Amino acid sequence: MNAIVNHTAKRLLMMFMSLALFFMAYSEVTYTQNSKVMKKPAGLNSWKPSYLLPIQTDNPVAVQRTDFTITMRDGVIIDCLKYVPVGTPPAGGYPTVIMHHGYGDHKETLADFCRAQAEYGYYTMTFSVRGQGLSTGLSNLISTTEADDLIEIVNWIKADSLNGSNPSKILIMGGSQGGAVPMIAATRGMQVAAIINSVAPPDFASSWIENGCVKMTLLWTIEYTPDTARYNGQVDRMSDWIYADTKPYWDSLRYYMPINRDFVNGLSSITIPVLVEAAWQDKFFNADGWMLHIDKITNAPLTSYLGAVRGHGSDISLTEDVWHMDWFNNFFFQTLWGMQTPIFDQAKYQYAYTHFPVVDNQYFSFTHDSSRTLLRTSTVPLKLYLNKNGELKTTVQSGSNTVTLRNRITSGYTLEQAVNDEFTGSNFESKFKKDSVKFTSSALTTALEWTGAPVVRLDYKSASSTFCQFNYQIYEVLPGGERRFINRANFTDRNYTKGKRRQVTFRGQAHSHKFQQGSKIQIIITNLDKAHTDVEFFGTNPFVLPTMKNGDHTVYLSSNSYVELPIMNNSGDKFDLVFKEDENGNNSPVSFSLSQNFPNPFNPSTMIQYSIPEAQNVELKVYDLLGREVQTLVNTVQNPGSYNVMFNAQNLSSGVYFYRLTAGSYTDVKKMTLIK
Repeated sequence: MNAIVNHTAKRLLMMFMSLALFFMAYSEVTYTQNSKVMKKPAGLNSWKPSYLLPIQTDNPVAVQRTDFTITMRDGVIIDCLKYVPVGTPPAGGYPTVIMHHGYGDHKETLADFCRAQAEYGYYTMTFSVRGQGLSTGLSNLISTTEADDLIEIVNWIKADSLNGSNPSKILIMGGSQGGAVPMIAATRGMQVAAIINSVAPPDFASSWIENGCVKMTLLWTIEYTPDTARYNGQVDRMSDWIYADTKPYWDSLRYYMPINRDFVNGLSSITIPVLVEAAWQDKFFNADGWMLHIDKITNAPLTSYLGAVRGHGSDISLTEDVWHMDWFNNFFFQTLWGMQTPIFDQAKYQYAYTHFPVVDNQYFSFTHDSSRTLLRTSTVPLKLYLNKNGELKTTVQSGSNTVTLRNRITSGYTLEQAVNDEFTGSNFESKFKKDSVKFTSSALTTALEWTGAPVVRLDYKSASSTFCQFNYQIYEVLPGGERRFINRANFTDRNYTKGKRRQVTFRGQAHSHKFQQGSKIQIIITNLDKAHTDVEFFGTNPFVLPTMKNGDHTVYLSSNSYVELPIMNNSGDKFDLVFKEDENGNNSPVSFSLSQNFPNPFNPSTMIQYSIPEAQNVELKVYDLLGREVQTLVNTVQNPGSYNVMFNAQNLSSGVYFYRLTAGSYTDVKKMTLIK
């Protein structure tokens, strides 16, 4: 085996990579809405590999395609194909790759990639999942049923060693359905050499209906015409449950959707080397599923990436594509070829954050980063409170203030009619009134990296019965006024009592984004979640289906009304976060104050907030129990305002510490506890 890829081979690899990226333009497929048939968006939930595996020879060899079927335990016939190099297989067989298609596709989707890969010394195969393509049976929508099929298919491939497969060197790669099914199969005992999981988090089914909301992509996925996907009885009824727009049917959807689909509880049983990747702007599944649960993979070698991944309507990055190529290559070298690479020694949690400028007027730029510690433990929360006059502040609004979100729907206008209208046009606009309220911060005096899921605390009341919905959109506003949508958080109360005041906390879509110095953070709350950057994927449709219950919603501007952004600081350096104060002075505090750090206890970072009413030389220092100075966080003249400072103690031992604020004649000291 040639373990060295020379310059010619590298050029070929890049050529195939470009070819693969070109084929990311997915085929158009229709979906049905009862009597109406419409086209789904291009690239809805298809998946094709962005990269071929490392090649073993400079010159492609002749390959033989064989179409065949495998009969499952219940009589379902799976339509398959394989490509094998012509000639005598090497001892032990060829490295073997199974490519798994996304939902609603079929074996021909990946046939060309299987052929191209086989030409460089691989045994490759793909198949149509039950209920899709020419395979018989009915789809159970990405579940243990399909996973058990895959286990049988893998066993068949292992038994095909006389024709060139290598039973001990099988890699399965896929995205969306093709990423989830192999992982579910691995939790059920499937043994292969490696798995690549793309855009398929372990709570993917719950993610489709998270926080009481139904994503548009779920409705599209369960409304294909029979030539694309054929569903079993329960899955076939799900669209009826959604259109019914009533609590009993919602309860059915909420109960049945995760069963035999989510695989969070099985992660610890996986022993197969795994490569995981997810996209921040995924229109199907929240990358937060991996942020929350990736450390449950405790018994398998793991490498992961969150950021720019092709699929599910996400932003792309050519610079991240180049990094991906080396990352994939190292994974393949290690798991299929037995070569030692840095893949499992490098930082386990690779990611990229978005930022301005926008590339080709289409996508954010991406910058690569990594962490050896869990991303969710490398941040501290920054609370941005909703204040009157549309202001977003780090301080709570005083007094009693509210804003109103009007959800006005003409009586008798149904969700199904809105879907058929594609949420646009004169009929929709006359019967559904979109409304929003806006909150904007003052300008940032330093760059700010948000990494993780925003946490929303909502204090609300509604004149609607049973259902009420609040959609939060997060924007960056540049100093010149240019604004761009970043991501969102959605919540629908599916068991609401009209006129009752409630508080709720919910998580939004995970993201990593760096706000520029001088930019402002903007939050928009709306009753219909459309964003300008969604148009290419959704057209005129929203991210989540709206509620069709008429009635105004009230948001109380209280201590229970904020958006909490997880702020990254994994460098160990001090990190100051401040907002410029408004020129009218309304944000200026009337007195000195030093707040208790949050969180407390903490590990390894915490946020300290303080306020000064006049320009002062400010010192903020940290001391240990013996009174020794540990770190100076602030030592400069500051203007009147409220300030937040992040203290990172990753190089300190567990214990009690004190922080002291000195500003002119004012001094205050508070205690905090570091627990590692």
